[in-house]
Amino acid sequence: MIQQRRIIAIALVMLSLFVIALGRRAWADEDVVLTEDLVVSLALENNPQIGIAEKRVEQAKARIRAASSAKAPTISASALYQETYREPQYPLVTNDPLLQGYALAGFRETWRTALSLSWLVFSSGAVENNIRATQLAADAARAESERTLQAVSHAARSAFYGLQRTRARAAVAEEALSLVQEHRKQVEALYRNGIVAKNELLRAEVAVSNAELDLIKATSGTEVAFSALERAIGTSVRGRYSLPGPESEPREMDIPADPVTKAIANRPEFRALAFSERSARSLAAAAMGEKGPSVYLQGDAYSVGQTFYPDAMDDWKISIVAEWKLYDAGKAKARRDEALAVAEELIQRMEEMKRQVDLEVSVASLDLRSAQQRLEVARSQVALAEEDFRMAVARYSAQVGTNIDVLDARTALSASRTQLVDAVYDAMQAYEDMKFAIGEKTIHTPGDDR
Repeated sequence: MIQQRRIIAIALVMLSLFVIALGRRAWADEDVVLTEDLVVSLALENNPQIGIAEKRVEQAKARIRAASSAKAPTISASALYQETYREPQYPLVTNDPLLQGYALAGFRETWRTALSLSWLVFSSGAVENNIRATQLAADAARAESERTLQAVSHAARSAFYGLQRTRARAAVAEEALSLVQEHRKQVEALYRNGIVAKNELLRAEVAVSNAELDLIKATSGTEVAFSALERAIGTSVRGRYSLPGPESEPREMDIPADPVTKAIANRPEFRALAFSERSARSLAAAAMGEKGPSVYLQGDAYSVGQTFYPDAMDDWKISIVAEWKLYDAGKAKARRDEALAVAEELIQRMEEMKRQVDLEVSVASLDLRSAQQRLEVARSQVALAEEDFRMAVARYSAQVGTNIDVLDARTALSASRTQLVDAVYDAMQAYEDMKFAIGEKTIHTPGDDR
């Protein structure tokens, strides 16, 4: 009985230590601030799009190895058992009339083992161009993977801005509720003293209810933004990190002088299309190379007999085979024409992408310029609205102003603060869209040093 109690006591102590350790780890995690760069790092580690892009690059590398194997010799081993109705034989054909009859051409029961070698020595450029095509396709896959990294980073930052925007809006809604509750207390005091009518108290109650509904909507929007952020990152972050306060001013923004030219030079999609176009032309050259002559080196070492393991006859042979397809019903030409058409299509897609990039950069530039202009107006509007609200409250306290004036001023103040929040995060989002349109890297990744 005493031993059981000791075991239970030890188990309880270990359980307590384990719970304390978990608590300390949770507290440590909560002390970590979820910054923009941390959000992007988590997205690059956990977003499934990154893994998909990496697998596409691995597929392209595997196709290079498969194409390169055509230049290496192939060695194969074979075993054969064969049984015929009669012993294989062929008639003797000689000028000697005494030599007549049949000669044996093998065995009725035959066992054969062989080791064979085949090596393509010359292919008229078909193999070499096919290898080059796969290498260029792999370069295109790497460029597309780089754009995927940029897209994931951009989505993570945008989701983070969305979360911070909703949190700032919720803070505005919470402050608006606090202001209208203070005003309600003032109206209640005046009503109890018989200074104001009951309709003013009812109107203040309605204003409080509306502010509570706005706060509920803002809080719900924050939860939705949290889910969107976790979706962009690819893992859960709620409760694991602490969040920084919302931004009151946008970051410093360095806008390039000629963003369209920079975008055309930086965007990985242009490199991907260029590599794909060159790959298609290499495939066209490979298709025409298949019509040219090919030279093979072939060798066989074999053993034949009537029993296993065969040992009645051992032999080997080496052959050099030249092959030239004189007619293939237009198959090679059709494949070449298809590859060249793909190359021309890719050139047209590059021209179309230039126009698309021009549009994306122009939209981002206009959005950024508009947000910066609205920032100045919003700051001035907030200052005026704060002064107007202060004066309305003071005038109402002195009973030279109306309840409606206070409520309207409070509504205008909340709207101006919300517009300032939107202007700040619109500017930050527009600048992020500008960097994404240009193709700039938003975070340093380990692969950049290679």
